[in-house]
Amino acid sequence: MEQATNLAGRAGRWSAAHWKTATFGWFAFAALALVLGTVVGAVELKDSATANGESARAEKILEDAGFKTPATESVLVQSKTSTIDDDAFNSTVASLVQTLSGQKDVTNILSPIEDPNAGLVSADRHSALIQFDVKGKADDAQDKIQPILAAVDQVQAGNPSVVVEEFGNASANFVANDRFEKDLARAERSSLPLTLLILFFAFGALVAAGIPVLLAISAAIAALGLNSIVSHVVPTDTQTVSVVILMIGMAVGIDYSLFYLQREREERRSGSEPHAALLRAASTSGQAVLISGITVLIAMAGMFVAGNAIFTTIALGTMIVVFAAMVASLTVLPALLHRLGDKVDKGRVPLIRRRSGEPKFWGAVVGAVMRRPALALGLSAGVLVLLALPTFTMHTKLPSFTDLPKDLKIVRTYERIQAAFPGSQTPAVLVVKAPNVTTPTFTKAYEQFRERALATGELLAPFHVTVNKDKTVARVEFSIVGDGDNAKSVAALKTLRDTVIPPIAPRLPDTSR
Repeated sequence: MEQATNLAGRAGRWSAAHWKTATFGWFAFAALALVLGTVVGAVELKDSATANGESARAEKILEDAGFKTPATESVLVQSKTSTIDDDAFNSTVASLVQTLSGQKDVTNILSPIEDPNAGLVSADRHSALIQFDVKGKADDAQDKIQPILAAVDQVQAGNPSVVVEEFGNASANFVANDRFEKDLARAERSSLPLTLLILFFAFGALVAAGIPVLLAISAAIAALGLNSIVSHVVPTDTQTVSVVILMIGMAVGIDYSLFYLQREREERRSGSEPHAALLRAASTSGQAVLISGITVLIAMAGMFVAGNAIFTTIALGTMIVVFAAMVASLTVLPALLHRLGDKVDKGRVPLIRRRSGEPKFWGAVVGAVMRRPALALGLSAGVLVLLALPTFTMHTKLPSFTDLPKDLKIVRTYERIQAAFPGSQTPAVLVVKAPNVTTPTFTKAYEQFRERALATGELLAPFHVTVNKDKTVARVEFSIVGDGDNAKSVAALKTLRDTVIPPIAPRLPDTSR
C-alpha cells in the first residue's frame, strides 16, 4: 500500500482512521463558532478607520470630540412646469413640512420657505429641498426611517403634479439593505439548487454532488462566526465582509472538494482498493489543495499593506474562509469518503453515464507543455502580462450611492437632487478644532469660507456649520460639483484646500484643521 508521507496525506490518513472525530468535530466547531460570533457580536469599523490621510485625522477629531453628526435627510420637491413661486408648488412644500413635523423621529426641519437664504432652492427655482435630521444616533437612523418614507410617499400621492422624493444616508441604507436581503434570499433559493444540479451532472450521483456543497456551507458558517470574534481585535465591515465570505467560501469550498473527490474516484476507477485510493488522493490532490490554500492566504495578506481598514477587513475575512475551506477539505472530506465508501455513488441516475479516462484536450495541452516547457512558460507569462495591462488604468474608490443598482428609486432621487443641487448630498467637510469655535472670530471666518467658496463656482450652496456640545469642534460642509468622486469633485476639493481655506485658516487662534 502506498504510504502517505506529506502533510495532506497524513491528515487524510488520520481523518480516515478517526472519521467520527474529524466529521462531528468539524461540524460542532462550525456551529460553535457561529453561536459564539452571534453572542459576542461584531465590532464595526469606525469612520476614521475607513478613511486615509487627512480625512482619517479629521474623522478622528470628530470621534474624540464626541461629535454626534445626525442622520440628515433631504426631500426633493420638483416640477418641470411650475416653480416655488407658484401656489401649487409652494403649498406642496408647506404640506410636506407639516407632515414631517408630525413624525416623532424628525427634528431640525429646514424649509426653503422659512429659510430662504439656506440655499434650498435651485437656480431655476423648479426644485426645492426640505432637510431634516433623524432623532438619535446616526447609526440607528435607518431603523426609524421607514415611517418617514411612508409619510413622504403619502404627500407624493396627494400631489401627483410634482415630484416628492426623499434621499439621505438613512433612507439609502434602508432601501439598499432591503434589496440586499431580498437578493440574498433569492440567491439562496436559486444558486444552491443550481449548484447541486451542476454537480449532480458532473458526478452522476446525488451523494457525491452534495458533499462539496455541505463542506462549503459549513466553511462559510464557521468563517462568519470566526470573523465576528476576530473583529474584537480587528474591527470589520459586517455587510461587505459577510458577502465576501459567502461568495468566496462557496467557491473555494466546492472547488477544493471537487478536486479531491474527483481524484479519489479516478483512483477507484483505475482499480485501487478504497483505502489506497483515498490515501493517494490525499497525498496528491490533498497536497495541491493545501498548496493552493496557502498561496491564496499569502496573496490576500498583501492587502494588509494597502493601509486602509476596508481592504484589511476584506482580506482577513477572505483568509478566514479560505483557511476554513482548506481544513474541511483536508480532514472532513477524507473522513466522509472513508465512511461512505461505495455509498458515495448513491442517488445515481442510469441515464447519466460515468465519465472515464482523461479528457483528451487537457491531456494534449499537458503533453505539449511537457515537451517544450520554456516556450510554454514564455507564452503563459506573456498572456498574463497582457491580461494585467488594464490594471494600470484602474483606481480604487469606496462604494457610494452611485454604485447602487440603477433600478432603485432612491438612486434616481439621488441623481435628481445632484442635478438640481450639485454636491449637496456629497459635501466636502472641513473640521476645525479650538478651545471655543463659536466666538465672533470663528463665526466671521465661517461666513468668509462661505463667500470665498461660492465665488469659485466649484463650491455651491447649501453650506452648513455644526458644532459639538463642548463647542470645541466645528464641522463645516461645502457642497461641491460632480458626483463626489469624479474629476470635477476632485478639482473642487483641490480648490477648497488650496484657494478657499489658506487665506482664512491661519488667522484663527489656537486651531487645528
